[in-house]
Amino acid sequence: MKWLRFYRRTRRDTEALREIEFHIEEETEQNMASGMPAIEARRAAVSRFGNAALVREEIFRMNDLGLDTLWQDSRYAIRSLRRSPGFTAVAVGTLAVGIASIAAIFSFVDAVLLKPLPYPHADRIVRLLEKRPTGETAWISTLDYLDWRDGNTVFDQMAVQQDGTTILTIAGEPISLRVGRVSAHYFDVFGVKALLGRTFEEGEDQPGNDQVAVLSHRVWLGQFGADPAIVGQPILLDNRAYKVIGILPPQTAFDRGAAQIWYPLAFRPSNMTRDYRWLSGSFATLKADVSLGQARSQMASIAATIAKSYPDSHSGWGVAVDRYADSIVGPQLRTSLLALMAAVGSLLLICCSNLANLALARALSRSHETATRAAIGASRYRLARQFFVESGILSLFGGAAGIGLAYAAVGWLKTFLPAGTFAREVNVQMDARVLLFAVAVSVATGLIFGVAPALHAAGASLHGAMKQRGQSKPVRAALVISEVAVAFALLCVSGLLIRSFFGLLYVDAGFESDKVLTMGLPIPGFPPGSVYANTEEFNAYVRQLKASVEDVAGVRGAAITNALPLTDCCLYTLSLRVANLTESTGANRGGGYFKVVTPSYFATLGLKLRRGRFLTDHDNAQSRRVVVVNERLAKRYFGNKDPIGQRIFNPQILPGKTERGADVEWEIVGVAGNEKISGLSDEATAVVYASYEQSPVYFANLVARTSGDPALLIEPVRRAVRRLNRAQAITNIRAMDLIKSDSLGTERFQTLLLTLFSAIALLLAAVGMYGVISYSVTQRTFELGIRAALGASRPNLFRLVLGNGFTLVLIGLAIGLAAALRMGPLLQSILYGIKPHDPYTMAAVALVLMVVSLLACLAPALRASKIDPVLSLRAK
Repeated sequence: MKWLRFYRRTRRDTEALREIEFHIEEETEQNMASGMPAIEARRAAVSRFGNAALVREEIFRMNDLGLDTLWQDSRYAIRSLRRSPGFTAVAVGTLAVGIASIAAIFSFVDAVLLKPLPYPHADRIVRLLEKRPTGETAWISTLDYLDWRDGNTVFDQMAVQQDGTTILTIAGEPISLRVGRVSAHYFDVFGVKALLGRTFEEGEDQPGNDQVAVLSHRVWLGQFGADPAIVGQPILLDNRAYKVIGILPPQTAFDRGAAQIWYPLAFRPSNMTRDYRWLSGSFATLKADVSLGQARSQMASIAATIAKSYPDSHSGWGVAVDRYADSIVGPQLRTSLLALMAAVGSLLLICCSNLANLALARALSRSHETATRAAIGASRYRLARQFFVESGILSLFGGAAGIGLAYAAVGWLKTFLPAGTFAREVNVQMDARVLLFAVAVSVATGLIFGVAPALHAAGASLHGAMKQRGQSKPVRAALVISEVAVAFALLCVSGLLIRSFFGLLYVDAGFESDKVLTMGLPIPGFPPGSVYANTEEFNAYVRQLKASVEDVAGVRGAAITNALPLTDCCLYTLSLRVANLTESTGANRGGGYFKVVTPSYFATLGLKLRRGRFLTDHDNAQSRRVVVVNERLAKRYFGNKDPIGQRIFNPQILPGKTERGADVEWEIVGVAGNEKISGLSDEATAVVYASYEQSPVYFANLVARTSGDPALLIEPVRRAVRRLNRAQAITNIRAMDLIKSDSLGTERFQTLLLTLFSAIALLLAAVGMYGVISYSVTQRTFELGIRAALGASRPNLFRLVLGNGFTLVLIGLAIGLAAALRMGPLLQSILYGIKPHDPYTMAAVALVLMVVSLLACLAPALRASKIDPVLSLRAK
């Protein structure tokens, strides 16, 4: 009913005006009938009726929902802000920076941590891996997976995957693609349907039925020109014909993922192993009435049965069952994103404190205006609402500018992220969720920094408006203290991560990365079998390849390895047993990596020899089997004993097969420095180096040391490889320095952002400090004038103002220190080579803040010391 009155308020106002006029006219006629002149009769009638305008306003207010007065306040606020362009520009700019920062980082947090996965029933998809006795996860053996699949009653669908590369040959040109070899129900688990054709059907993952392939949309566009006729046609993969049965849709997680093409994973008799774990992951869909806890309980029971049946290889092993959404976000990535979100939240708090200080100073300067409005009838609610409206308008414009900046910031930040930082399901963008969050933050910010001036306005009185200046001092002091405290905590976090990043940047990687060119050389036909008739033929190719590259002018040395440093790709897992140690069973054998190289690898990369010798060309198939180990492995298994001459055992690698042979005995002939394997922060990986001649494998990467810029030798080296073998695909051509730089992509990203946020926070804290001290000097002009008149010297006045400012800073530093001490341990997982409570970092941050605060207080203190007592007393 009230909305109906509001809708008809204009008509009701017209009717009220007519009724008022009718009463006045009737009274006027009666006065004239009693003998009064017309003018006096009208005046007497109006006087007797009272204030018609107030009556109309009261009637209008009865039919108003407050929107008209809100519109009046809004227009007045806009006029007021236009009269203060400096304040308006600073406020909108500060808001824009804060909202842009938090919206941009929230887009990453939302995409990685909050947004549901883009699959039907995403909450029911789980990932399964084997679990070591130590609690770490591992890949899966074929027979274990089959036991899981056939023995469970908790999953609707279950599938397994094995990653690798494949060679697509088009018009005689080899093209290396990332392949996902998957069981038949893989796409069913994720609920993915084909855009054209179909995905795999039951039975197509059986030997003899597995010559079919599904293409990603990008490969379909890039390699086949989006030709729909390719569905049903054969293509050549690893020199074998596969029929294309489907094309996946565009703009999906599978179009952004690691794999570019999929074909069935068919288990052959040679794959039926229990202790060789070669499958990279299993995925399943929980039944609708089954909880994650129930699934874990049943899978633990199946694992216990396997461990009991095969104690030598499975004693203490289990199954890790995790929601897929949780498995794709590692703890370090989660911590990094939450740290960045906390940093931008802190930055926004500093923005709010600065704006509150600005708004309160402006409110104090408008005390006379506020008192006048109160005197003519404005209620406290109406006065407070006026300042809230102004804050709301500022937040509206600041939010709009911040959202615009956030769009640009998200695009800019994504350029700093290396490929593979996030899982394929993560799609960072400024979508409706992020926009809604940005709008909510903008509104909340407007309310927060509008509280102080609104409360001041609500307390305005006709007689004491100008006496309230002193009441704002505690509020303004509290705001400055909070700014310093938040800035200190933020700078401490930033300082720790910056020192950690530079520690990684200059860490000894165990090799010399400058002037080194690398490229991947996937071997045509592997898997399931190489185009080479035997390993001797393949090793001859490796020797020719190395010699061909070394003949290129500008190449100082070349080597072949199955795995490049800092990539942990294509490494073979180590199942180490040391001779004469009977406690090493198959279930608890030592872990690490088995790396295959040509003997020139050590000199080409500049690895340091710590003891014994490196591999040589004399270590061939006819000589005894020898290996070089890294320092970590030597210390872990031999302590202070000399490892040279010690014997170790590891299952034989069978080239081109997904099984392992019997244990092979190796003699340790050398100890090399610790080469970083998984990343620059790798401090634990044990490595065994063997030669291609004694342990041939069908994986190859070229490493070439150059005399100049490696980029200048890309084409000559490529031509040298192609002259030897036109069918050889070449991938991932990069300088080793670039690999090293890319390995720091995540750390560089978070360090860049935190440095930027900290610089902004420091600047805002300095501006806030300057504003408070400067305004305090203005307020205390009369007091300072009296002090000067009574004999206070300029140095005394200078120290007084400076001391007041530094008192606030010291209180803020104390609070910030307590916060930093609580936050530090939360960052432990993403710090390298530095403790979370590092005293040097905290001392440096405190010193920086004190220097900045000194500079901010200096100008107001100098102005206070130059106050003329005569002029200040006259001004009072």
